[in-house]
Amino acid sequence: MGKLQVVSSLEDETDQPPGTFKLIRGEAPSLSWVGVFIDSHPVLDDEADEHGQHSVVRDPILSSDPNEPLNWSTMRKSVNFTIVLAMTIVIFTAISVQAIFWQQMTIDLEVTYTQLNKSLMLTTSFWTSRINSLTELYVTNLLQGLAGATNESIAEITIGDLFFVHHRGSMNGLYLTCVMIGSFLTPMAAGAQATQHSWRSCYQTMGIFNGILFVIFLFIYEETKYVPVLTGQARATVEEDEPPILIKEDGPDKLDSGSSANCSLYVIERARSHHVLDLTIPQNPWRKRLALATPTPEPIWPHFYRPFCVLIFPAVSFAAFQYAAGLAWLTVTSNVLSLTLPEPPYLFSPAQVGYTSAGPLIGNIVGTLYGGFLGDLSILYYAKRNRGYYDPEMRLYILHLPAIFMAGGLIMFGATISRGMHWIWPNIAGAFFGLGLGSISDAALMLVMDSYREITGDAFTAVAFMRNAVGIAVPFVISPWIQCSGIQNMFIACGMLSLAITGTIIPMVLWGKSARRALAGRYRDIMEHGHAM
Repeated sequence: MGKLQVVSSLEDETDQPPGTFKLIRGEAPSLSWVGVFIDSHPVLDDEADEHGQHSVVRDPILSSDPNEPLNWSTMRKSVNFTIVLAMTIVIFTAISVQAIFWQQMTIDLEVTYTQLNKSLMLTTSFWTSRINSLTELYVTNLLQGLAGATNESIAEITIGDLFFVHHRGSMNGLYLTCVMIGSFLTPMAAGAQATQHSWRSCYQTMGIFNGILFVIFLFIYEETKYVPVLTGQARATVEEDEPPILIKEDGPDKLDSGSSANCSLYVIERARSHHVLDLTIPQNPWRKRLALATPTPEPIWPHFYRPFCVLIFPAVSFAAFQYAAGLAWLTVTSNVLSLTLPEPPYLFSPAQVGYTSAGPLIGNIVGTLYGGFLGDLSILYYAKRNRGYYDPEMRLYILHLPAIFMAGGLIMFGATISRGMHWIWPNIAGAFFGLGLGSISDAALMLVMDSYREITGDAFTAVAFMRNAVGIAVPFVISPWIQCSGIQNMFIACGMLSLAITGTIIPMVLWGKSARRALAGRYRDIMEHGHAM
């Protein structure tokens, strides 16, 4: 027998920057898109399955420990993630709903619209239902803001803990859909309840839901952070950027580059996709699965400053900028609706003000499907054209239309509402804006997760910090801006700013990969030492 020789199936794969990897292995003439969403290994046609024509690499690689969240059953994952989504709806309802009540609150609290506009619009529930002054409103907003500030980071970390890379786009789409439900759908119900009863009863209702979710979290929600137990036995793994290895034999029976290599490659991929759980490892007891805290060997204090360190990466700062800008425009439009619709010529009740959220809600749902579902399909198409290699920037290729819709929707919204046009026109404009917001937010957040998976928690903390910093500042400038420029000119400026901000997609597409390559060393330093050396 000839001498065995280890060769790489794709020698240049190890030279790729963080986030770039071989997504499609082998030839893929009959790719089944459904496989991206159904199972961790794609569903292929029988013929393709037999000949090893195609495989999609999944990440992370599973261990044999049944306690690892990636090994949980679909039902167990669904229960955990559903609880997170339910809490997301409640938190974003609290953020969005207060502006609908301003018409009634100005009378009950004896304050002006300008004073209300300068609060953070984050409310506690039962306490807020009993407040009698503007000072109490500010205090309850502050406390609720502290309680809800971690939602965005926790939700994204949970997605990373429970799902594979090729599932995360769809799961992130579900998360953003719940954000939009809390921002647009539940305010409709709150407006109707405020009209029939009072704005205070709405906060009592939210308090009840918060109490129910608190009990569910205590007794059902499981810890998703996985701390592997080292048994002293080495386990073969495949590094993030390491290609599959083929064994090549020198001699008459050596592998060629044709079907034999493809079949060998397929065998390796199936070995990665079909693992066996070690049933000798006992399931964690309920006390450990429901623990309020999970000790880990890694220190906690670096996570207080690492979110600021990771902003050095263009992908993180880009996502933070896009997400913060989009939600800033959302705050502006929501506040303007609450300021203008109760006045002539509209004279809307709180319920009618809430119903105007229908347009942005529909647009956001369509946008989430565009950026999430269609985005996942598009990256497979672009990866196939790129010799199978996936770059996270490929998620940005389809965002030119959402960028135009977002800017155009803002301008149309300001022009129609400033002229007192029929309420359907601001709603249509809101739908255009919502489509852009949902698409761009989904793609931007997934760009971060795909580029820097090992520091996802810190990266999304940085994104949330930027978003909340902008969210705090925006309400303070709305009323003075309207008084200075008028509603129409303000939204024309917002539309132009939006187009300029989303225009940074172009340099990210052109130079994003080069930036990831140039900063790969700093990425490794942050992973190993907690900061860039």
